[in-house]
Amino acid sequence: MTMPNNAPVDTPIPAADPSAPATAQRRLKREVRLALGIAGLAVALTVLAGLEAQREIQEARKDIQKEVAELAASARQGRAIAEQSQGSNKDQEARLLALEGQFATLQGQQLALDGLYRDLSINRVDSVLAEVEQAVAIANQELLLAGDVRMAIRAMEDASRRMERLNQASLLNLRRIIDQDLRRLRAVPLIDVAGMSVRIDNFASAADTLPLAAYARPALPDRAAASAEAAPKGFWARLREQWVAELGMAVRIQRIDAADIPPLLPEQTFFLRQTLKLRLLTARQALLARDEVTFRGDLRTAARWIDSYYDHQDRGVIKLSEALHQMADGATSISLPGVEASLSAVRDARAARGGDTR
Repeated sequence: MTMPNNAPVDTPIPAADPSAPATAQRRLKREVRLALGIAGLAVALTVLAGLEAQREIQEARKDIQKEVAELAASARQGRAIAEQSQGSNKDQEARLLALEGQFATLQGQQLALDGLYRDLSINRVDSVLAEVEQAVAIANQELLLAGDVRMAIRAMEDASRRMERLNQASLLNLRRIIDQDLRRLRAVPLIDVAGMSVRIDNFASAADTLPLAAYARPALPDRAAASAEAAPKGFWARLREQWVAELGMAVRIQRIDAADIPPLLPEQTFFLRQTLKLRLLTARQALLARDEVTFRGDLRTAARWIDSYYDHQDRGVIKLSEALHQMADGATSISLPGVEASLSAVRDARAARGGDTR
């Protein structure tokens, strides 16, 4: 039988060494001690690692407990905040509900106020129109009854100011009419009605005292000048001349050349003077009433009677005649414009709004 080529070749066995067991035993002891040392070191390391791990675990536990405590405090704080938030939310909801109720109430009040304001605005316009009508009526009365232009202008200015403060577009036409009448009143020249009235009263008083032409004495020659030119006379001669002159004055014959001056009886003289005074008083009433036609007509009639029946040799008669002619023919007009257009316009405006125009 053949062996394979790769079969091990028998090697010779060495001979046994008598010191080998002791050496092996010592080697084994060293290995044992080394293993024990390594094992003790491993145990020590394990114990140290366990202690360190336990310490770390303790510290981690403390940290965890601290964090848990902090989390618990945070949770309690969060719960408190949440409770406060809930309370705040409830308060906010209650306040919101209260505000909604107040807002609804305010809306109702606003609507009521709007309606009240509209009513007040309508009533205010009616009230202002009533005041304007009263002011225009006062101006009309001042013009018709007293002829006082100043008071009429004040009343119309008051009406114009009230219309300006009202500032209603629908009443612009009324405001324009009032302003037109006011401009016409301001354009009227101011006349001293009181002074003219006093002068006419003085004229009427003078009508009782001024001499009439029918009873006027003729102009006598200047005896003093004639005596001065004549030769000086004695006492008895001058006394005789004076006695003769006085005796000649007892009976006087006068010739009236004017054909339009009839002789007047005493009772006719009285009625002439009274009628002249009546004419002058009528002229004064026409002046106060601003009736220019009657005023000028009565003054011209009085002046014509003065020229016809009174003595023009008297200085008072001459002055009275000149004054009457000057007043009757004066260029100043005493007629006044009226405010009937404004009064009619404001009454129409009140009637259109349904106001009482009585």
